[in-house]
Amino acid sequence: MNTTNPNILIVEKDATIASLLKENLRSEGYDVEVVADAEAALRLNLDTYQLVITEIELPGKHSGFDFLNIVKEDPMTAHIPVMICSQLDSETDIIEGLNAGADDYVVKPFSLREMIARIRSILRRHRNMRPAMNSRVIEYRTLILNVDSHGLLIDGETVSLSPTEFSILKLLLRSRNRLFKREEIFAEAWPGEELTNPRLVDVNISRLRKKLSGYSKNLVNRSGLGYGFVDEQ
Repeated sequence: MNTTNPNILIVEKDATIASLLKENLRSEGYDVEVVADAEAALRLNLDTYQLVITEIELPGKHSGFDFLNIVKEDPMTAHIPVMICSQLDSETDIIEGLNAGADDYVVKPFSLREMIARIRSILRRHRNMRPAMNSRVIEYRTLILNVDSHGLLIDGETVSLSPTEFSILKLLLRSRNRLFKREEIFAEAWPGEELTNPRLVDVNISRLRKKLSGYSKNLVNRSGLGYGFVDEQ
């Protein structure tokens, strides 16, 4: 396996779609592996992949949602970006996927150019989580965010964050007590993308708030003003 190229795993029951994505992504320079169900995916060494793309309606005992939950609940794989690609197009399905930890949700049938652009964006966000300014560690009481390792400790316990969650928390912690509008947060966490669905920001912050335990009360939303991480009063 070529370690210089991003490795992508596709979990897709439709052989035609899997082949289409595989060939086009390989032509873009990515290493790609395809499996047809979640059980086969779970037998692989998942932490060797930089991105997983999964269908929701998969054969076997695990659906795509089950697979996503397993990946995100395991500390060894929780950091891996996951994209859902499914024909299920209701708002409920999309929100459920994002709430479960998916970094993006693409509805079939999709534009191949848009799909590849979204894949590039996810990989870029994951790759470009680099320290900004001179601060390597951001601390607030017993909350420690390490911008080099992209790790979060709360009360000495490791908390797994997705690349998007990390970017949002880093922005808010670096400017505590300042409120950011959705557009500002989106520009930080989804660089170079157009804001077409403001709910993406809300869903990721909701997900992040659940992971902050006792510090969830510090992550506030002021109506008309935006989101911020504020000191306790």
